[in-house]
Amino acid sequence: MSFFSKGDNREKHMQQAEEFLFEGETLEGTYGLMIDFVAFTSHRILFVDRSLMSKSKSAVYSIPYEKIEEIAIEKTGVFSFSNNIEIATKRTTHSLRFMKDTDVMQFYRDLSKRICT
Repeated sequence: MSFFSKGDNREKHMQQAEEFLFEGETLEGTYGLMIDFVAFTSHRILFVDRSLMSKSKSAVYSIPYEKIEEIAIEKTGVFSFSNNIEIATKRTTHSLRFMKDTDVMQFYRDLSKRICT
């Protein structure tokens, strides 16, 4: 299943993510974050984090699906969710802030399927 979130500089994010792929790995989807993007590949999740660095530097995280121990989505009301998802590994927890119009539940379901099977 291939998917790409609308309105999030899809082409730019795809080009940036492809730079980090290894031979035999495929890019399966991207979602826009408030600052950059997150991508699903056939083997792992990739995302850029600029919040820990200065404006001129960023960190690219690569987490194999089997290393993800837990994911969480914030619920803001009876039928609504925030645009934040947390991904926990043994080492740390990463917070992803998605763009306002992103289908965060779709991201959550897809990531859940990848780590639970």
